[in-house]
Amino acid sequence: ISLSIELRLGNDSTKFEAKIDTGSSFCVFERKYGEALGLEIESGLRNRVGTATGSFWAFGHQVMLVIESYEFDAMVYFAEDEFFNRNVLGRRGAIENLRIGIIDYDGKLYLSRYE
Repeated sequence: ISLSIELRLGNDSTKFEAKIDTGSSFCVFERKYGEALGLEIESGLRNRVGTATGSFWAFGHQVMLVIESYEFDAMVYFAEDEFFNRNVLGRRGAIENLRIGIIDYDGKLYLSRYE
């Protein structure tokens, strides 16, 4: 299920679609979205991210993450590789801050803030 999200840093912001991934520890986004915020990607917290198909380097940065109408100060990661083309909302930063209800056969998603 894809959601419209926004990342904000200072006066800069960028909007795009991302998928909820309950198997992902982190929120990981395409490099270009971090660059749109004016970030020097490699200056962030370096982390090797492992997946079922391999691993890659990503760099963490603290930003404002907006999912629908919910805002969170979150550490998110941007892929080192400019050809990385996935955007996922993982447990830390996104899922941990939300209550999520999915009715797959109706294609419905319910969100609320987890407090």
